[in-house]
Amino acid sequence: MLSQLRYRFFKISDRQQSGKAFHLLILLIAALLLNSVALGQKEHKRLSSNLLLEGQVYYGFLIPHHVEMEIFNRHFPALEISLTRKTYGRARWEYMYNYPLVGVAYWFSDLGGTPYLGDAHAVFPYINFPLNKSKTFQLYLRIGLGLGYLTKKFDRLENYKNIAIGSNINAAINILLQVRKRLGSRLVFSFSVGLTHFSNGSMKSPNYGINIPSISSGLAFRLAKENPYFKQKLLPELSPFYFDGKKSVDLDVSLAFGYKDMLAEYGGRYFVFAANANLMKPISFKTKYGAALDFSYDGTDEQLILMENGPGYLKNDAQLIQIGMGGVFELNMSRVSLIGTLGIYIYTKYKGDGNIYEKLALKYQFNQHWFSSITLKAHAGRADYISLGVGYKFMLIFY
Repeated sequence: MLSQLRYRFFKISDRQQSGKAFHLLILLIAALLLNSVALGQKEHKRLSSNLLLEGQVYYGFLIPHHVEMEIFNRHFPALEISLTRKTYGRARWEYMYNYPLVGVAYWFSDLGGTPYLGDAHAVFPYINFPLNKSKTFQLYLRIGLGLGYLTKKFDRLENYKNIAIGSNINAAINILLQVRKRLGSRLVFSFSVGLTHFSNGSMKSPNYGINIPSISSGLAFRLAKENPYFKQKLLPELSPFYFDGKKSVDLDVSLAFGYKDMLAEYGGRYFVFAANANLMKPISFKTKYGAALDFSYDGTDEQLILMENGPGYLKNDAQLIQIGMGGVFELNMSRVSLIGTLGIYIYTKYKGDGNIYEKLALKYQFNQHWFSSITLKAHAGRADYISLGVGYKFMLIFY
């Protein structure tokens, strides 16, 4: 029955469905990260915006991680311009993470002038975490996640050699290990080693992805006088109800939906449904640890199982449900959290991906209970699908 519904739905649209779904995904990612920059609090009239305008020049190369990608192997430059805000303790999470930098960047490269990939554009919010406490010479880890656009994609007739990317719209990930050095009160010099990655999360095949290791250097100009650092010392490090002997665990229950365009490989488009429950114990305002129980249904598994075992092997659609258990870790930054899960399947009919899976999720907490999430599921580091979800948090308090 699910196969019939899927067939009827996908006769309606081709590129429209994948484009709309991925646009929604990237817009939600940007909204989540930008909300961590502006927490809805007004600046004091004597405080500045604490903004810096920054430019960087990159030089890197494309990793040919598949033999077919050797034709893209070349060195090339890239440019980036960003607007950065130096946090100063306006919110609790800022001083708990040693006053990180937050901002939005635009990144561009011609990818070495290859006629198959075209040019690459990316816009991504980022958080730049300090790894030491020096005020003049600092080591940072920058993580950016946003929207990428490649001017050329795979086409079985006009661009069949581009087996790296099957869509123009992609996720863009930028990770830098960065050294920053003050050059007076207004200028900051930076030098970085990092990786830039483009992928559509297997929402449209082919999806080998583009990986660009690089070095870069840049200058940042402070647009206003720097604000003094705040530390809200009177706030407790744990929730108030802990002080009368109570403790708590959080139970996060969520439902999620995904979409995979596999026309190039299996000749169809498929739905993904997922449900999970995470039972986590808060260790501090920053971290939680716990256990995860995951249920998922991936329509592509049906095609793969039938290809391997033939018709009649599956009795009903319920056999396609995968059940997994694992450990989960949550890193909290105000309303935004980063969640990592490492799990093992305790039931699955499709064995092609192995028994181990990984999940990386970005969660936004609307209020004390309701949240939304964007989750990337992978097997051995290979992206399987991206899903959008909504969930409810139960706070279980006990003595």
